[in-house]
Amino acid sequence: MRKFKKRINIENATCFKLEYQDGSGELKEKEFSSYKLMEQFHNRQEAFLYQDLRRFAKVGDKWYRFLKLRSPFVFQEELEFINKTFTE
Repeated sequence: MRKFKKRINIENATCFKLEYQDGSGELKEKEFSSYKLMEQFHNRQEAFLYQDLRRFAKVGDKWYRFLKLRSPFVFQEELEFINKTFTE
């Protein structure tokens, strides 16, 4: 018997979290009430020594890690990058 997994819908997320490193190399995290606010923060950081590491969405009471894709089309090389990112 095949068990189906429930699909996670990012539109149901109640908050978002971004893990990043700043110029000091220290791991930091910041929570946001919306995806738009997280993206605005991320875009403002490009002038600084900043590296975003992981993104999370809270759906229900659980945090789910996700990636922002550059394109709706995923090629083999990008798939390998995605797999490597999630296995680290």
